[in-house]
Amino acid sequence: MTFLSGRFLLLVGTLLIIYYILPKRLRYLALLAGSVAFYALAGKGYLPFLLFTILSVYATARLLGRSLDRQKEYVALHKKDLPREALAAYKKRQNGRRTALFLLCLLVNLGILGALKYTPFLLEAFRAPYAVSWVLPLGISFYTFQSLGYLMDVKRGKYPPEKNLLRYALFASFFPQMIQGPISRYDMLSQTLYEGADFDWDRLGAGLVRILWGAAKKLVLADRLTPALALLFAPGGAYRGGWVLLGMFLYALRLYADFTGGIDMALGIGELFGVTLPENFDRPYLSKNIEAYWTRWHMTMGSWFRDYVFYPLNVSKTFLRWTRALRARFGSGFLSRLPLYAATLVTWLLTGVWHGAGWNFALWGLTNGLVIIASLTLKPLYDRFHSRFPALKATRSYGAFEILRTFLLMCLIRLWDCYAGPAGVWQAFSSLFTTFNYGAVAAGLSALGLSLGDWVTVLLGAALLLFVSLKKGDAPFRRFLNTPGKLWGAAALLLILTLLLGAYGPGYTASDFIYGQF
Repeated sequence: MTFLSGRFLLLVGTLLIIYYILPKRLRYLALLAGSVAFYALAGKGYLPFLLFTILSVYATARLLGRSLDRQKEYVALHKKDLPREALAAYKKRQNGRRTALFLLCLLVNLGILGALKYTPFLLEAFRAPYAVSWVLPLGISFYTFQSLGYLMDVKRGKYPPEKNLLRYALFASFFPQMIQGPISRYDMLSQTLYEGADFDWDRLGAGLVRILWGAAKKLVLADRLTPALALLFAPGGAYRGGWVLLGMFLYALRLYADFTGGIDMALGIGELFGVTLPENFDRPYLSKNIEAYWTRWHMTMGSWFRDYVFYPLNVSKTFLRWTRALRARFGSGFLSRLPLYAATLVTWLLTGVWHGAGWNFALWGLTNGLVIIASLTLKPLYDRFHSRFPALKATRSYGAFEILRTFLLMCLIRLWDCYAGPAGVWQAFSSLFTTFNYGAVAAGLSALGLSLGDWVTVLLGAALLLFVSLKKGDAPFRRFLNTPGKLWGAAALLLILTLLLGAYGPGYTASDFIYGQF
């Protein structure tokens, strides 16, 4: 069940009525019931996996919290009558026990995720004489990472564990973010998740506009391009050279419209209930370098890997010891940064594997990591160039060049998304420089199954997305739609445009979001 299914819309409408009828103190229970109903309807057999993660993480967090509380009480009680060494040893023992408990819960939940998501691929990769066909629970990567992020924060003492099991269960399973995120943090989401918002027509209208804006991106743009991209990236390599370049650009548009459209709908649904979900995009295609791009694209995923993988790894005792040893021997040059680069590659490898089981996902992650490492390594050269030509960096034309360079680089890296296997990616990439059929591409657009009206719609839609990005992105709709008339007028206009221009019928899979598979 996805955002664009009739059952989902019926669920949201029914839940909205129940939510605002109930007393405010009980409204979070309505959201929990709706989340459980959504997940139960989404697929047979999904619910036990979600419940196990909820119960195991909740219980472990409570045990960690109690251990931290007992430690604080013990230290406060014996601070004056025990030597500092004895207190330090006590803290070390308690921390070791908490770490063991934390790792057990972490490994069990990651083990379930890994077994369900990667076993079929591994069996095939190693030519094992077995075959498995397991159903992957909806959103398992999202709810697992959100739950484990909460557990890590509790272990670090960032905030105390949630004592109410039902409140925690709602945090882990809040249904709008189950399909494709965003990945929320407990200390931020809990501020609005449990309080029971008052009914507000303006907020309802703003949420509806955000939902319809996301649906328009998905139905008018992303799904319109799906059949053409299926032809361009079909196995066999019939489309090479200029067709690959066209496919790169169209895929970038489709991916952005599809993913941000789904996130818009998730945030809009949250707003209907007065729940604030984190923004996941900040005009990424206007980034001037790849590092900036990854702080603006799928921001909650990027910050999760940064905070819970990269930083702990990079500042671990082992990596710091390696860094000091290399710096003492080789100075502050390239070799002293090898531990930093290793942490970067590990983080990006895991990011790629998180997206899916397959060599392309792993190589996609490693390619991103290598490009970032190259960028960090060459930064002194960039700085020297800009110090020699200081006026150049301030010009609009150079800024546009940086944006275009980053966009093209990310399009090339996404070839891992588009073609099967390293050989297919290499053949497509190399054809960009060996097959010069760019003139034939312009004359053969009709062969992709899109009419002239379709292409006009795509161009106008892309122009509208660019305009919205230049106006500070999707988030601040309420700043421009600042009266009830503008708000509800925009909602009506978006609904009409989506109904008139949306891609429906044979060849279109309007209910499938790209990130729903993760």
